[in-house]
Parts: sequence; C-alpha cells; structure tokens
Amino acid sequence: MSLNQLLPAVSQLSHQDKLRLIHFLLLAVAKEEGCNLESTESINIINPEDLLLKELASTEAVVWSPYEAYEAAQTLSNLLEAARKEGDA
Repeated sequence: MSLNQLLPAVSQLSHQDKLRLIHFLLLAVAKEEGCNLESTESINIINPEDLLLKELASTEAVVWSPYEAYEAAQTLSNLLEAARKEGDA
C-alpha cells in the first residue's frame, strides 16, 4: 500500500488513534535503526501519550545540524557550480 493510499485513512483517525499511530511508527523506525524504545516499565503506564513521552525521555537522540558542516557546504557548492556550468553550455 502506498503513502497516498494511507493518508486519507490516517486523516480520518481520532486524535488518540493518530497518537497511537505516531507511537507505532516511532517504535518501528527506532527498531529499524537498531534502537529499542520499549521498556519493561511501559507496561505500568495505561495512557499511550504518557507512554510515548516516558519512552522518549529515556532515550538519547542525535540531531544533525548544518552548523560547522563544511564538507556538506562545499559539496552543495560544487553541485550548484556544476549545474550552473551545464546551464551555460
């Protein structure tokens, strides 16, 4: 099933079901990345929103920032320069 087929169904979900879906997707992506966000303490929490917040609070996240990413900036600059030269040719 494609994303375009899923989006109409997702938009019809209740607020709580959307949060459950977010939680499910977060756990699935984390598992694919080799992280386990589920803990044994999760069983004692009934509210899915509290569960998600507790699991997020107990994990570390690495967020990439463009600051001091000089190689990325140079690569982008090279690509833009090459595209400009192709446009002039």
